[in-house]
Amino acid sequence: MSWLSDLLGDITSGLIPEEISSLYTTPLTQLQTPDVTFQPFTVTGPSGSTVTTTATGGTTYALSPEQLAMQQQLFGGAGDFFTQAAMPTAQRETDIYQRIRAAQMPEEQRQRSALEERLFAQGRGGVTTSQYGGTPEQLAMAKAQTEAQNQAMLSAMQQAQAEQAQQASLGGQFLQQSYAPQAALLSAMSPALNVAGMADVARRQQGEFDLETAMANLQGEMGLRTGYGSLFGGVYSGLLGGLGGLLTGSGKPWWMS
Repeated sequence: MSWLSDLLGDITSGLIPEEISSLYTTPLTQLQTPDVTFQPFTVTGPSGSTVTTTATGGTTYALSPEQLAMQQQLFGGAGDFFTQAAMPTAQRETDIYQRIRAAQMPEEQRQRSALEERLFAQGRGGVTTSQYGGTPEQLAMAKAQTEAQNQAMLSAMQQAQAEQAQQASLGGQFLQQSYAPQAALLSAMSPALNVAGMADVARRQQGEFDLETAMANLQGEMGLRTGYGSLFGGVYSGLLGGLGGLLTGSGKPWWMS
């Protein structure tokens, strides 16, 4: 009879404590995976420049406006020096030679005038020879002045080449200094990496501890439910079995006599 089944269900449901039924109806605690992924961080230098890491392991550098302007200026200076160092030196040699000759010519003119005065005083003015075209003194002076001109040309070439080498050297110095801001950032990042590494290790260890604790709690919860189920199952199995026999037995119950 359906009414007996309904009655049995009502009775048994009233006899079973909520603590027992909840053991089978309440979901188990879900484990939450700890977050032990790499945590990006930013290092800020004294001048305001920054180094920022990304979650994928990348690194970006950002110079402060002042350092960026200085770097661009140094880059530009290096480019100017390298451009000058690569240019031919012929024009520069000519310019230097002309300056040297401009300094030499007044003294040469003075020496020629003094020699002519001595020759006229000796009554030898205007003397020429078939071998030299002039007096031996004039020949010696002409040779000395020619040697001075040759020396001036050699000095001009050496000076132009030295200036070219100096420009190349200055260009290298400017270029090297232009990387100083990044070098300062890398220097500032080194101790920060050590600190970040310690924090990362601590975070991973804490994640392992949290996961182990959660698993231990879950095992304890499952053991507690199993123990309660066994305890209440033994107590109520006989009671519910006798009640079922009473309601469904062959003899008529007392209320139906």
